[in-house]
Amino acid sequence: MNYLHIHRAPVGVSIQDAGRTGYLRYGVSSAGPMDWARHLMANVMLDKHSGDAAIEVGPAGIGLSLEGEDMQFSFAGPGFVLKIDEQVLPGPARFILKGGQALEVVPRRGAMWGYLGIQGNFNLSPVLGSYAENSVSGLAARKITSGSCLGVYREPVNKPAVQAYIDPYIALENEPLEMMPSSQYEHFSSEARDSLADKAVAIAPRFDRMAYQLTGVHLHCERGHDILSDGVTMGAIQVPGDGRPFVLMADHQPTGGYPKIACICKADLPRMAQMTPGELFTLHWITPEQGLKRWVLMNEQLKSLTALRGL
Repeated sequence: MNYLHIHRAPVGVSIQDAGRTGYLRYGVSSAGPMDWARHLMANVMLDKHSGDAAIEVGPAGIGLSLEGEDMQFSFAGPGFVLKIDEQVLPGPARFILKGGQALEVVPRRGAMWGYLGIQGNFNLSPVLGSYAENSVSGLAARKITSGSCLGVYREPVNKPAVQAYIDPYIALENEPLEMMPSSQYEHFSSEARDSLADKAVAIAPRFDRMAYQLTGVHLHCERGHDILSDGVTMGAIQVPGDGRPFVLMADHQPTGGYPKIACICKADLPRMAQMTPGELFTLHWITPEQGLKRWVLMNEQLKSLTALRGL
């Protein structure tokens, strides 16, 4: 067995797989990655199942070293720089870390979430069928902090030392995020619906794995802001009584009692997750059928990543 010694993990580091399914009826949210696309990329680069567990790296980055035999890793996530013993690597990329070497995932301005994949498996036991940690409830918490250690079962290294890939989301950086009508869409006036799409909005300084609050828009629900609690999902845009909407993220609650005007298209949830506080962006209405088509196309594109040549 190999060991990952964590030298630096200030905040926001956790183990995440595709999420915990089948327990929402019991009040247990799925958790999972904030950015499902980069999480998938980290696994695809290693020819692993797209939903396998990886280390989610938060806005402060991570530093670790490997004890044991050479091991293959991958990393995907915009805004981060990879360093192996001060050697800078391109990203997203697959690479080999030798026993005794140190890896630094260093955030630059605009870094939010990245994913460190391993060619092997973590020496951990699943909780309710999943390795995903929920930061709100503490379910499956692994306490990956400075000074901690993770055991990993490695698989043989059988690929080139370094291989960089193209991130298909980079080409969409300046495009509006697309949203679909949600459960209480009809509770809002046409003026309120239009204002959500017409104005530039931003993420407020108040954000975490549970929700991102939006600034730049104020919405009024004509039928009142208190409803009978119903099911919610990641990407849902809820509007509380103060009119300041927020987007539910990976660690969202199972049910909610605020009206939901919209839901971010799953294909654009990765871009939503990577928005930084104060960064302006716009939203655009689409139909559920258009949203499903976009997600299918993006999912296919991610599972057949394009490798860069010349490395």
